[in-house]
Amino acid sequence: MAFEKLRITGQDGRHYRLGEPLEVHDRGTFLGTLDPVTVNRDGTEVLIQRFLPSAFVKKEKRNFGPLVLLEVTAFLAEQFQGLQAVSYLLSREIELHGDGMNVALARSALLEAIGAEAVAVSPRPDSGTPANFVVRGVWAYNERNIAALGHCLERERAIYRQWDAAVETDRSIGVLRDRLRQLLARSPGIRGGEAAD
Repeated sequence: MAFEKLRITGQDGRHYRLGEPLEVHDRGTFLGTLDPVTVNRDGTEVLIQRFLPSAFVKKEKRNFGPLVLLEVTAFLAEQFQGLQAVSYLLSREIELHGDGMNVALARSALLEAIGAEAVAVSPRPDSGTPANFVVRGVWAYNERNIAALGHCLERERAIYRQWDAAVETDRSIGVLRDRLRQLLARSPGIRGGEAAD
């Protein structure tokens, strides 16, 4: 089945209720949990802070972060009519040496691209690894920002589809190579991958 969009649920695949942790899935694959999701008293603003990636995401070499952030924002905006703003406090520890500022700049650029305001980058004071940063911003629910979010979301989904296609191609090539090796090993007229005279 081709990728269309990420599926977002409550815990254990249940219907999501505002304020609970969010689970993010790609078809049948669990990608991780957004926890905590803090809601103000009147339910008009949500604060997104931390994405806890699954083991699958940790071992993959693709960047899931932008797509997850956009899908979650779109999900909240679509599902909760009283929501007026989504605030972000993005501070997940980056293990990459020297890449913390690049990650922070990419996160802030993404927030600005969807129309978030008051976007700021600051050092993460409690980080055990140097060069880790906190990115803050507030995305308001309005027509202009909905359009910007939709545009960015389509771009990230297209990038994700390209990754999917590349992974499937690599798997297909690997399977074909394995089959060819098996055939060559069993065939009496072919030795060591070369045709016999």
